[in-house]
Amino acid sequence: MARTGTLVAGGIVGAAILFGTGLWYAQQRSYYTIVTGIDSVRIGQRDFAVTGYEGADGTTSPLKLRGCFRVDDPAAAIAAGHPAPDAVPLTTPDWIACFDEDAILSDLSAGRATAIMAGEDEGDGADLYMAIYPDGRAYSWRLANEKYKE
Repeated sequence: MARTGTLVAGGIVGAAILFGTGLWYAQQRSYYTIVTGIDSVRIGQRDFAVTGYEGADGTTSPLKLRGCFRVDDPAAAIAAGHPAPDAVPLTTPDWIACFDEDAILSDLSAGRATAIMAGEDEGDGADLYMAIYPDGRAYSWRLANEKYKE
């Protein structure tokens, strides 16, 4: 009888480990596509040249977008967007190494970077935001808009 209990308990633990691994993979790795080689971004009604673009996006949710790049004309890029002082970058899977949401948020709060809304309704119910630094470093992400705020 004790052997049967051990087998049942082992099966439950094994199933939990498999389920947990699958859930972690679905949240952190699955449904993301690595994006590189983009040479321009649209802010408002203008396209801006960028270099070194790397990031991720996904077809399952517009909120999966994360981008890291350098914009050639940061002052003009900031002027083309709408000020977004309350923009907060979303958490990012660890493997997207260029996007550190804590550092970006800290820099936005301290005034070392400027947050703008670069585009409205960029995907189903999401607006495009960017943090742009005076030296040209820039980061992009999407946040839910009024369609999903409730």
